[in-house]
Amino acid sequence: MDSGRLTLIIEPRLSSTTRWYIVADPVEMDGLEYAYLSGAEGAMVESQPSRDIDGVDVTVKMDFGCGFVDHRGWYANAGA
Repeated sequence: MDSGRLTLIIEPRLSSTTRWYIVADPVEMDGLEYAYLSGAEGAMVESQPSRDIDGVDVTVKMDFGCGFVDHRGWYANAGA
């Protein structure tokens, strides 16, 4: 990394081991915006007794949308 200018983030859910990405600091450039849908200003939590284990089933739902507002803040490289 270049003197702290970049932050390495490992994400195991990505499918490629060689592809890499650079994303601009959101303070410097808007790239992606997200918003909660009307009436859903945060997480909705539901819980109920579990039928499978001696415990509680908890479900957390979030209704929001997102989209790119400026592609220049995002770069992807296919890697080796």
